[in-house]
Amino acid sequence: MVKLEEVTNEKYFPRGGGSDRPKPTKEGFPTKGLKRKSAVPEQNDAKKAKEESSWIPKVDDFIDGLTGLGVVAELFDDGVLLHTAGTHTVKIHAAEVSAKFTDLFNENKIEIKDAFQIGQMVPFRVISKKSGNDKGRSKASCNPARLNKHLSPNMLVAGLVIHTAVTSLEEKGAILDVGLDQMTGFIEKSQFPAAGLREGQPLVVRVLSTTSRVVKVTSFVEQDNLNMSSCEKLQLNHLMPGTILECEPTGDAVTAGVIVNIGNGLKGILPRRNLPPRLRENPEKLGKAIRAVVMFCQQNSKVLVLNAHPDIVAVSRVEKRTSFEGIQIGDKVQCTVVDVIPTKSIVYFTLPPTDGKKSLVTAVSSRGLLEKPDSVATEYEVGTEKFCRVTGFRYADRAITVSTRKDILNQKITKYQDAKCGDVLDARVHHVAKNGVYFSVCNFVQAFAPMSLLSDKPLNLQKLKAKFQVGTETKCRVWQICDQRKNLIVTCREQIIALKGPSANSVEELEIGNTLPCIVKKVFDSGVVLLATFNNICGVLRKEAAIHLPATPKVNDFVVANVEKVEDNNRVVFVLRDANPNAASQNSQKKLAQRAKPADGGVNIGKVYKGSLTAKKGEKANVTFTGENKKEVFASVDDHLLSDLLDAPIGLTKRLLAENKEEVSRIVPMGKIAAVNRACVKRSVARFVKGMKLPKKIEDLKERQVVVGVVGQIITNLGVFVEVVGGAGLIGKVFERKNAKSSSELLEVGQVVIGKIESVDVAKKSFLIDPCTEMDNGEHMLEQYALPLLESIVEEVKWLAEHSNYPAPGSKVNARVTKELDDLTLVEFENNGKKIAGVVPKKAGDDSSSEKETPKKKKKSTKTLIVVDINHSTNEVVLAAPATDDAKIVAIRRDYLCAVSPQGLVYLPTRLHPNHLPVSDEKVKLHMVVDAKEPKLVSEGVYIATRGGGDVDDVARTNLIKKEFIGSAKPAENKREDGGEQGKKSIKNFGIYTGIVLGQTKFEENRKKNSLFVDIRLPGDNIGHLHVSEFPPNLLNVKNPLEEFLERNKNKQVVVRIIGFEKGSQGSKIAQLTMIPSKIQAGKVRASVLSFPSNYKVGDLIKCFASATLTDKQNLKVEVNPLWSGSISRENVSEDLKATSADGGIVDLSLSKGEMRQAKVIAVERKRMSLDLNLNISDVETEFKIGTAATGRVIYVSKTYIRLKLSSGQQAVLTPTATTDKYESVEEIAEKQLAMGQLVDVVGLKVEGSPLRYYVAMKSRFNSKSSDPKRQLLTDATAIKEGTQLDGIVGNASKGSLFIELGPGIVGRIPVNEENQDILEIGTSSVVRVTAAKVAKNEIVLKLDDILIRKWTKKPERKRHATKSEGTPSKVALLEEEKTSETVETEDPGFDWSNKGFRNEDLAAVGKLTSNAEDDSDEDDEDQETEEVSDEEDASDAEEDVDDGEEDVDDEEDSEDDEEKKVELIEKSEEEHSRLVRSDPNSAINWIEYMSLFVEKSDLKAARKTAEEALSAINPTESEELLKMWTAYLNMEVAYGDSTTVDEVFKRACKNANSYTIYRTLAKIYQKFNKHAEAKHILEQMVSKFRANKLEVWTLLAEHLMNQKEQKGARDLLPRALKSAPKAQQHIQLISKFAQLEFKLGDAERGRTLLEGLVTAHPKKTDLWLVYADAALKHLGIEHARKILERACNRELSVHKMRPLYKKWLEMESKHGDAASIQLVKSKAESFLQSVADDVMEEED
Repeated sequence: MVKLEEVTNEKYFPRGGGSDRPKPTKEGFPTKGLKRKSAVPEQNDAKKAKEESSWIPKVDDFIDGLTGLGVVAELFDDGVLLHTAGTHTVKIHAAEVSAKFTDLFNENKIEIKDAFQIGQMVPFRVISKKSGNDKGRSKASCNPARLNKHLSPNMLVAGLVIHTAVTSLEEKGAILDVGLDQMTGFIEKSQFPAAGLREGQPLVVRVLSTTSRVVKVTSFVEQDNLNMSSCEKLQLNHLMPGTILECEPTGDAVTAGVIVNIGNGLKGILPRRNLPPRLRENPEKLGKAIRAVVMFCQQNSKVLVLNAHPDIVAVSRVEKRTSFEGIQIGDKVQCTVVDVIPTKSIVYFTLPPTDGKKSLVTAVSSRGLLEKPDSVATEYEVGTEKFCRVTGFRYADRAITVSTRKDILNQKITKYQDAKCGDVLDARVHHVAKNGVYFSVCNFVQAFAPMSLLSDKPLNLQKLKAKFQVGTETKCRVWQICDQRKNLIVTCREQIIALKGPSANSVEELEIGNTLPCIVKKVFDSGVVLLATFNNICGVLRKEAAIHLPATPKVNDFVVANVEKVEDNNRVVFVLRDANPNAASQNSQKKLAQRAKPADGGVNIGKVYKGSLTAKKGEKANVTFTGENKKEVFASVDDHLLSDLLDAPIGLTKRLLAENKEEVSRIVPMGKIAAVNRACVKRSVARFVKGMKLPKKIEDLKERQVVVGVVGQIITNLGVFVEVVGGAGLIGKVFERKNAKSSSELLEVGQVVIGKIESVDVAKKSFLIDPCTEMDNGEHMLEQYALPLLESIVEEVKWLAEHSNYPAPGSKVNARVTKELDDLTLVEFENNGKKIAGVVPKKAGDDSSSEKETPKKKKKSTKTLIVVDINHSTNEVVLAAPATDDAKIVAIRRDYLCAVSPQGLVYLPTRLHPNHLPVSDEKVKLHMVVDAKEPKLVSEGVYIATRGGGDVDDVARTNLIKKEFIGSAKPAENKREDGGEQGKKSIKNFGIYTGIVLGQTKFEENRKKNSLFVDIRLPGDNIGHLHVSEFPPNLLNVKNPLEEFLERNKNKQVVVRIIGFEKGSQGSKIAQLTMIPSKIQAGKVRASVLSFPSNYKVGDLIKCFASATLTDKQNLKVEVNPLWSGSISRENVSEDLKATSADGGIVDLSLSKGEMRQAKVIAVERKRMSLDLNLNISDVETEFKIGTAATGRVIYVSKTYIRLKLSSGQQAVLTPTATTDKYESVEEIAEKQLAMGQLVDVVGLKVEGSPLRYYVAMKSRFNSKSSDPKRQLLTDATAIKEGTQLDGIVGNASKGSLFIELGPGIVGRIPVNEENQDILEIGTSSVVRVTAAKVAKNEIVLKLDDILIRKWTKKPERKRHATKSEGTPSKVALLEEEKTSETVETEDPGFDWSNKGFRNEDLAAVGKLTSNAEDDSDEDDEDQETEEVSDEEDASDAEEDVDDGEEDVDDEEDSEDDEEKKVELIEKSEEEHSRLVRSDPNSAINWIEYMSLFVEKSDLKAARKTAEEALSAINPTESEELLKMWTAYLNMEVAYGDSTTVDEVFKRACKNANSYTIYRTLAKIYQKFNKHAEAKHILEQMVSKFRANKLEVWTLLAEHLMNQKEQKGARDLLPRALKSAPKAQQHIQLISKFAQLEFKLGDAERGRTLLEGLVTAHPKKTDLWLVYADAALKHLGIEHARKILERACNRELSVHKMRPLYKKWLEMESKHGDAASIQLVKSKAESFLQSVADDVMEEED
C-alpha cells in the first residue's frame, strides 16, 4: 500500500531529471548556492526537455499575482473566507468583488449573502501576502478587472473558464463584466444557474464562443473541457483557475501521484490527495483519461495545481461540496487511520464505507486536535480505529477535520442548538467586522456578538480591533439561539456576564419573580419601554415602573428587571428589580398538581413516531424523532414513562441507553412542561393506542369515551392524576367510588391506565377518569389487555438481558454445577466469553435426591439449562432444567410468572388489566404445575399464555379485579342463571317482545362469521340481532330485503321473538331474534322447531343473501341463515350477472349487500356449516355433455392449452385450435379473453379416457364454420386421411419430433433428422401448414409444407464467419418482428408460486434468465452492425420458454389413487433430494427442488435455511450455479418475504455474484409479481450505477415506464442517455431502441420520426433499414414497410450490404404480399446484380 505520508511530503518534481533527491526549501525553486554535478550532454538535454514540459504541482507561498480557485467557507458582513487546496485560506473583502457589486454594496442594495453561498467556487488573485495578525489569511480579489487583466481577446478560447460579474439583466440574458476594456460577456437565460442571477453577482463561466466584442458564455462550467485545439497549442499563460482539462496518464508513476499529459507536450502531476478517494491508495490504477480542474496557476511561472476529485470538478454545483455524506459538525464518527506523518503530527483517516463503497470524504486531524500528539507514531498506527468528533470542514479538499481529544469528545455543546440561553462560555475571536465580532465557542461552534452586545461602553472600530484581536479568548454569555443564521448570538457586556440568576429559552419557561438581564429595544412616546431578554423574549415595562430608571432610557441600555406576570397571549410584563417587593411573591405558589401544556407544533397529537432513544449520565432519557414538516423534535422521557415494569431498573436502563442509542418505533408524545416536550416510550402504550383516536383538546373529550393514560402524580388527600397520552397535555383525576379502596392504594406512578371519561368540565378544564373500564368480560380482558401488556414486558426483559451481556431468557446454555445447597444449585456458564454464575431453584423436600447426587459433584457435571430470569440488582441468573411433561413455575415476579414447559419458557401474567396492581398470591408456589392455555410464540423458545383450571384460573381471577374498583356496593340487578338478561330489565329465552329497529349491525372488518343482522333494542336497553333470513316472508321476495326492511322499519317498533342467545364481543350474551309469524305464534315448542334450518341436501333450492365480500378463492360469499353461509363460484353465477366486455370476454357482476337470490345446493360441508351453491337453478347440468353450452372459469393458462372449471363441476381443456380459426390471433384472444379467473362460454366437444379428459371449444368457434377447409374444427382423428393438407399450431418438440396440434386432442408429429434439424428452432405457437404423410391408429406422421407464422423460443447460434463472408445479417436482425417480447414473453423461471406446484421443468430453467442476460450483455463491440443495433438488448431478454405442453394431465385427476400417489411422491422426494444434495452439493437444481418442498409445506424458515446451506455448500468457482441459487432465493423472498428480507438477500447477492445480473434479475422478479414501484426503483438504481458500461439500462427503464403508461418519463430518458454515452455508435443504438419502444408501447409516429432521422444521417447502415422495416411492418402495415425497403434498395450500396435488404424484402412479400409483389422484388434484385456484374466487366476491360 502506498502511504499517504508520501503524498503529504511530496517528492520534488525535478527540473533536471528523474533523480529522487531531497526536496528544495521552496517547491519548484532551487535553493541558492546549490551546486549541481555536471552531467553528460545527452542527459542535460533530456532533463532540460522534461523541465520545460513539467509544471509545479504544489503551492507553499501565496505571492502577489498567484491565481487560484477557492471554495466559500464562511460569510461575513464585509467579505468572505475561501478554502483553497492545501489547507490554505484567503479572504476577499467586499470592495474586491467587482465594481458593480461595490456600488450596490455601498448603497445597501446587496449584501454578501446575496452574492455568495457556502460551497460556491470563486476564482481569485492574491493581492497581498498573509500578515502575522491575520492568522494565515492572504488577501485576494475576485474583481474581473484584476483577475483577468493579463488576458487578451485572442486568449478567450472555447472551454476557458473566467470570472465575471453581472452588470445588467436584459430580456434575453445578462450582460457580464469580463474585466477587459473592449470586450463584454453575454449569457443567455437558458444558461443561467438554477438560482437565477441579480445585478452585481459574481459568476464563474465557461467560454462558448467569441466575436470581436462579445464573449458568449455559460454558467455550467463542468459540462465541457478546454477546447482540444487549444490544448494542442497550450502555453504557460493561457490557463485560468477553474478551467477543466482532460488529463491523459503517461504510465509513469511517482510517489507523489500520477504524471499526466495536458496538451502540447506539457506534463503535470495529479497529487494523490487530489485524486478521487478510490484511486488514492493505488494511483497506478488510473489507466484512462480523467478530468481535472485547475486550482492554482500563475503567469510566467510553472505553478500548476490540478484536482480530479469529482466533487471539485463540478464547479457550478454547490451541493456537491456542502454535503459530507450526512455528517455534521459536532457528530461523532468511527474513523480508521490510513496514514500518519509523525514529523508534522498529522493523521489521516477514512470514514466507514457507505452502501459497500468507499467514502468520497476523508478525515484529517492535526496536533491541536489530537489526543497525545507527541506519541502519534505509537498511538495512531495504520489500521487503528478511533472515535472522533467532527470539528470542521475543508471544502476545497473534500475532507472533514476531526479531533480525538477527550475534552472535545465529551463536551456537551457540539452545535448551536445544544446551547442554552444564559450559559457563560469561553470564546475565541475569529473575525472582526464593522457590525460586530465573530467568535468560535466550544472549539467549533460559531457565534456572533453585535456591536450593541460587545461592551457596556461604546467602542469605535479602532478600539474594537484592539480589544478583540483575532485569536484571543474572552468570556461571553449566550444571548440568543439564532436558527436563521444557524449560530449563537452572544454578549460580552460585563454587566450581563456578571449577573447571576435564572435564564429562559421561551416564554413558557418564565416564572413569576424571575430576575433577568434586559436590553432596551424601544422607548415609546407614552413612556412605556420595550425590553428584550434572553432569546429575544420581549416584554413591556410600564410607564409607572420606567420612571424609576436612573436615567432617561435609550435603546441598548442595560436594565435588570423582574417578571411581574405572563398574560394569556404570552405577553410579558416586567417590573424593575426591588421596585415592587411583593411582585416576586405574587402567584408564585405552585399548584399541587403540575399541569402540562400541549406539545409544540412539530408534533401530531395522537401519532406514534419512530426515532432514537438515548440517555446521558445524571439526566433524563430523551428521544429525537422527525415531526411534522420534517422538523426534528427533541423530547424528554420522564422515568415513569420509560418502562412497563412496576419495579423497573430505571438506572440500569438509562445506563444502557447512554452506552448505545436505540432506534425505537414506540414514541408517543406527552404534554410539554417548562417548554420541554415530553414523550412516553412504554411498549404497552404504543400497542394500546394503535387504531385509537386520541383527543387533541379537552373539548374532544366525551363521557364514556375510552382513553389511555399514565399515572403521573399521586398526591395524598388529593387523589391520583393521570396524563392522557398523545401530546395534548390533558391531565385528569381518577374517579373514586365511595365503597371502593382509595385510588392511591390501587395505582402507582408510572402505571398505564385504561379508563373511561366519567365527567368533563370544559370551563374548568378538568375531567374525571373511571379506572373500572373493560372489566366485565374476563376472556376479553385477557385477550385485549393482559397478553399485550405481558408481551410488552417480555420484550423489555429480553432487551435488558441482551444489552447487559446476559443470555436472553428462553435460551439454552451448558452450565457446570459448582455447588449444591439445600434449596439451590449453583452453576456457572459462559456467554460471549464471560463467565456468569447462576442458580437453579430446587423443589422443597428434594433432599434425598441431592444426597444421592453428592458423589457426582466432584465431576462438576455439565447440564443443559434454560435461562429463566435475570435479577439485575443482584446479578443473579435464574435457570431451570427443560421440562419433559407438565409446565411448572420456576420464577415468581411482580409483573409475571415464569414456567418451563416442553415447548420452552412460558410467561404467565400476574397483571390481568393495566389498571390492576397485583398482590402476592399464597396459592402460587415454585415448582407448581400450571395449565398454560394456548401458548403464543413471541420469540425463539419463549411463549406467553394465561393460566387455566384450578385455583389460579386467570379468567376466574378477573372477577376479583372489578370488585377492587367498585367496592362492596350491590349490583343493580342480579344476574339470571339462563344468561338472558343484560340490563336493568331481564329478557327471557323464547320470549316475545316489542323492540325498536336501530339499524344494520356493525361488525369489525374482515369478519369471518355471518354479518347480515339488524340491531333491535329490547326492553331494559338490551340489544338483539335479527338476521335477514328471519325477516317476515313478504320481505324475502324483494330484490334486497335488508334495504327494504330498514327503509320501512328504522326507528319504528316491531314484534320479535327470542329464539336463542349468542356470545357477544364483550362477553355479554346477544339475543337471536325472529320475525317469522309462524315462529312467533307457535306456543311452547322445542327449541329445534324455532332454530335455524341445517338439514340441507344437494339439489335443494334455498334463498341466500349476498354479503358483498369475496372469499380467498374470489368466489361470491352469501349467507343462508345466522349459522350457515354459502359460496358461489364465478362459473356458477346466473346469466343476468354476466356481461360481455369490449374485447369479447365475459365479465361477471357482483351482488349488492343483502341482495336475495334463489340458489341450488351442489355441495354441503356440514363441519364448516357451508354450502356450495349455483345460481342457475333451472336445468343445472351436473354431467359433461357433448354439444351442450356451458360457462367455464379459467384456472390455469399455458402456451399449449388452457384449463377451465365448468359450471357442472368438471375441469375441461381448451386448446389453441378450439379457440378460433384465425390461428394468427390465438395469443391475442387468449390475452384479452382467457386470462386467469375470467369467464368464457364454451361448448363440449369430446371426452377421452385413460386418462379422463374433457375437451371444449369456444362458443364462437363451435358455431361458426371456417371458410378455410384446412382449419376446420377437428374432433375425430379418423377424419384425417393421407395426403390431407391442414394448418396446425406447434405445441412442443423432442429430440426427434416436432409435435403439431391439428385439433383439440389431435396431435401429429413431424420427424426430425439430420437434414431438417433446423425446424426444431420453430417456437411454440408458430402456425405451420402440413400434409398427412402417414395415418396410423395411434400416430399421425406429417410433412412440413410451409411456416405461416414463425416464433422463436431461443436465440439462434451466431455464426460470425458466415455473416462476414456472405454479407447476410444474423437471424436476430432478420427476425426483429418475431423477436419482440410480445411473441417471446418469457417469465423469470426462479420459482413457480402458483397453485399447480413447483415443477421440474421450472427448476431446470432457474438461472437461464441471468446467464443469458450476462452473456448477451457482454457481446463484443466488433460484431456486425446488424447485431449491434437491432437486438443487442432484445437478445438478452429472449429466453427459452418452459415447455408447458409436456406437463402430464394425469396429475390433474382428482381420484383417490392419484392423491395417494402424490403423497408418496412427496415423502419419497424429500428423502431423495436430501441424498441428492449430499451427493452433488454443487448442483443448484437439486438445492432448489429441496427448497420447493418446504415452500409447499409453508415452512419458509426451513426453505431459507436450505438456501443458506446451498450458498455455503456450492463451490465459489461454480458461478453459474450460485447465480441460479441467488435467483431462486430472491424469487422466494419477493413472493413470501417482506422488503427487509428482500433487501438483505439482494445486498448479499450483489456482493457475491455479478451485481448487474442480480439487479436485472430482481427487476424482472418485481415486474413478474406486479410490484411496479419496486421494479422502477431498482431500474433507476441500475441507470445510476451501470450507465457507463451498460447501455441497456436506459431501455430497460424506458420500457418499464412505458408499460406503466408513463410515456413522458420514458421519453425524457433519451436525452439523458445520449449525454451519458460519449460514442456516436452508442447514440445510434440508443435512438434505435427508443424508437422500437415507441412503436411497441408508445406513439408509432414518434418511433417513425426517430428512425427516419437515423436512416437519413446514416444511410449506409443496413441494420437500421432492417429495424425500420420490421417495426413498420408490424405496427404500420405492409405498404409502409415496402416503401422503406424500396428506398433502401435504391441506395448505392455494396453487394454485401444490399443482399440482406433484398432478402428481407423477399421474405416479407412471401408472407404478406402477392405474386406480383414477389416478382417485382426478384426483378429489382436481378437488375441490381446485373448492374454490379456490368461494373465489374468494365473495370476488367
